Amino acid sequence: MYPRLAATFTAFFLACTLAVAQSAPKAVHAPQVTHTGTAPTGYTVTFRYANPTAKSVLIKGDWSFERPSELTQLAPTASHPVVEGQGLLPAQWKSGDVPLQKPNSTGPNFPVAAMKKDKTGLWTFTTPLPSGVWTYSLIVDCPQADGSKCRGIADPSNLPWTEREKIADASSNNNSQVYVPSDPKFGSIDYSWQGPASAQGKLTHLTYNSPGHVTPKDKNYLVVYTPPNFDPSRPKPYPTFYLSHGGGENELGWSTQGDVRNILDNLITTGQIEPLVVVMPNGSGYANSAFNEAYDRDLIDNMIPLIESRYRVDHSSHGRAFSGLSMGGMLTNSFLINHPEVFDYFGMMSAGLPPANATLTPAQAAALKGKSVWVGAGFQDVIFAVGFSPNGVPSHLGPAREVSTLAAAGVPVTTNFIHGGHEWYVWRILLRDFLTRTAFLPQPYATWQ
Repeated sequence: MYPRLAATFTAFFLACTLAVAQSAPKAVHAPQVTHTGTAPTGYTVTFRYANPTAKSVLIKGDWSFERPSELTQLAPTASHPVVEGQGLLPAQWKSGDVPLQKPNSTGPNFPVAAMKKDKTGLWTFTTPLPSGVWTYSLIVDCPQADGSKCRGIADPSNLPWTEREKIADASSNNNSQVYVPSDPKFGSIDYSWQGPASAQGKLTHLTYNSPGHVTPKDKNYLVVYTPPNFDPSRPKPYPTFYLSHGGGENELGWSTQGDVRNILDNLITTGQIEPLVVVMPNGSGYANSAFNEAYDRDLIDNMIPLIESRYRVDHSSHGRAFSGLSMGGMLTNSFLINHPEVFDYFGMMSAGLPPANATLTPAQAAALKGKSVWVGAGFQDVIFAVGFSPNGVPSHLGPAREVSTLAAAGVPVTTNFIHGGHEWYVWRILLRDFLTRTAFLPQPYATWQ
């Protein structure tokens, strides 16, 4: 009897111990945002990464800054094609400073810092940051002190949505993001429209048939955003916004680095834009074609029919807008020039027209009558005025030159040029501007009858 009682007690004790262990909260090492109320920004962020076996951990984040008020030249010209910022670190930040890579280029040349390890194997790095969304990655046990030849990883405690949802066909951009509020005491601009929203839309990763696509063969990917409280039976169809990434990215660029879901959620929730469906295609992996015709045909023949068959969206050009950054701006221009009938609203970010289209023909200008055209970029973008010429071959003229071309042809164009370079800080602001000032709105320069 006593052995049986002891065995029963032991089993009960083990079961209770297991239950307690299973219910105990796991350690969370996500970034800690702290309101300090002290200079320079009023906030600090402590990044944390648990890895007791790592020998070194670096963190790379997009937080080097320029001070436009102290630049000797505000924008590039043919004789001075690169405007270098001061490469200020967060501790040096002052009101009016904006992010800029150093050296300034089309690549993400942002600073790398060493994290410190405590006795438990927790690595930390603390820095002040102004308001906004900040992208970072971790570099573990890299032989190079600057981590330049090692691939970064996302923060395991703060994964991008694709890794959290384990999207099978998606390729991760290997980064994480943190949002920092504004402390007006220090002149930090309020970027709460980039932060978590009270109501969330949905992101869906889709694979579709794309005959002729090279990589992956005969198929391709896209991400679809549907707004909060999306109604597939709504009497009024939703407008559709096609949004493209830049070179070297894919369909995930806007949703993992551009913070697109939070931006859209906030703009919709606050009534600044109407609810809409956003399609983010993969613009890479196509066969070579003149002025991106292979991509254009895929969107016209495959993507649009797919979206219009699956979602309650407007089937007319008046219900469609297209925008993109850098390479995506070039894709936008390919529709503007060759297929203007597909969309009524065009937004070019950080891109210009090809040299062959430095002057619009009368027919091209006439085809844009009734269309809304918007162009934006960072003043310190290395392609602002002079364009982009990889390997010495001009790919496109700068966005400033595109405005001149459109104006000379009598095509009304809305613009927004801000301080900043070829990077996401600029593109998030430009996305909001295009959506709130141009897309799906009456043409501001229309002749009213």
